[in-house]
Amino acid sequence: MSEGTEAVVEAALEPHEPSPGEAQARDRVRDEATGMRHHEAAAVLERLLDGVGDPAEADAPTRAALAEWHRITDLLAAHGGPYAPEADPYAQGQLTARHR
Repeated sequence: MSEGTEAVVEAALEPHEPSPGEAQARDRVRDEATGMRHHEAAAVLERLLDGVGDPAEADAPTRAALAEWHRITDLLAAHGGPYAPEADPYAQGQLTARHR
């Protein structure tokens, strides 16, 4: 991943109040990633990166999806998978914050 892409991903992961589009994008990624192992999530991330072009010019939901795939891929590299949102502390924290 290029430095520019890494910076966009890090910025999208910074704590902030996500727009409805960002929240929906993250939810879609989590739904799609459910049951995937690291190599599967990494392949999706690679395809997304190829399709986005310059992430800095992408809209906020696309950047959120890119950041979420990156985060999930890293998470699966650490524990192997399969991915389950209910076992993802980051996802659970976001869901809790949304429903306060």
